[in-house]
Amino acid sequence: MPNLIVSCTFNPPTIKLMGATLREETVHKLELRLPSACSTSSSTSREPPKFVFVKEPAHWHMEIPQQFCDHLGRSLIYLAIIEALEAEDWKLRASNCMTHYDTLKDTSKFFFSRA
Repeated sequence: MPNLIVSCTFNPPTIKLMGATLREETVHKLELRLPSACSTSSSTSREPPKFVFVKEPAHWHMEIPQQFCDHLGRSLIYLAIIEALEAEDWKLRASNCMTHYDTLKDTSKFFFSRA
């Protein structure tokens, strides 16, 4: 059974997709939806953020610099991720959230599986 872990660290928003491979169309759909879900508006003069594939360990990584997400923005990001992955038949199995007391950032992790 393939597994996928999505890690979201705030602020600035950083998203990692680790585990089983995803369709390129799902990654592109997330690239379009995630920056617009942030609480602050993105600059139109800058290149929009893209997912980058990192080989060691193998995962997709995207940072949305100079953006901020309040709790509503975080919820919109979570919803966009869950909807995009459910369209690819991934099922959300568990989630976890923790605060990094040294940096005051927090990380939410979502655990998906597919039969």
